[in-house]
Amino acid sequence: MFPTIKCFTLVSTLFLAAVASCQIRHESPTPPLRAETLDPDIAATAPDPAFPLRVHLFEVRWGGFEYRNHGYGTGNLLNPTSVQGFDFAFECDVPFQPNADPAASYQARWKKSPYQLEILTAEIGNQHTHICKLNLALEAQPFTDANRAHFIHGVSSSLRKPWTDLEFAYEGPAPEYPIHLHVLDGQREEDAGGNHGWGSATLTTPQPSPAVQAVDYTYDCDRGFITNSQHDNYYLARWTHPGRQLEVVLQRPGSNAVDHCTISVSAKAGAPPQGQNP
Repeated sequence: MFPTIKCFTLVSTLFLAAVASCQIRHESPTPPLRAETLDPDIAATAPDPAFPLRVHLFEVRWGGFEYRNHGYGTGNLLNPTSVQGFDFAFECDVPFQPNADPAASYQARWKKSPYQLEILTAEIGNQHTHICKLNLALEAQPFTDANRAHFIHGVSSSLRKPWTDLEFAYEGPAPEYPIHLHVLDGQREEDAGGNHGWGSATLTTPQPSPAVQAVDYTYDCDRGFITNSQHDNYYLARWTHPGRQLEVVLQRPGSNAVDHCTISVSAKAGAPPQGQNP
């Protein structure tokens, strides 16, 4: 009789342990999907009074790193009486698409005016919504179909370190930086040593007489930058070694912080290009 009782007790203990294990597994939170497996969201259509602003996003580029999505793009803040252009960078759980319809927009609200705002996105096929914070760098002019450049390079999905927001052209006055660097084509890589970039640009120098020169450039800086997002904007710069090195002013998205990056340039033969890549 005693062996039977012992056997029953052992079976009962194992059964209860298995039930407890199943309960624990069932109650554990579902791990997030890896970034590269997620479909991008679209603009949420159900009105939300907590998001009273409207933004139209022209361009969005993103890539995945572990369980986060990061990227950059361009857009306009649609005020009732004016339109404000901005560049943006982001890192969020779910990526999102640009507005396909010229009249479409994302619902938004200020997170930290005028440097950060949040947009309301929704999964395709349902209205399960997400919130993503955009770090802004304001443009002097709004974006239009005629005055916006297309980013021809995307964002890596296999970064070797967590994402660092890229930087954009500083739009404020800086008379000590008289040279205009219009970046036509820019690429960058990011690793533990910082940002490494290269590309082509036009360089406009005001003295002794205005001149435009086509150049190639390279850099190694803490933060990187890319193609100018509008046809008529540029990075402000000054010579540190005339003809060879420039110090460029960079606007950090999400704040009023300004950074600097020293780039190496080499002149290219022939006439400079007349516009930005389509």
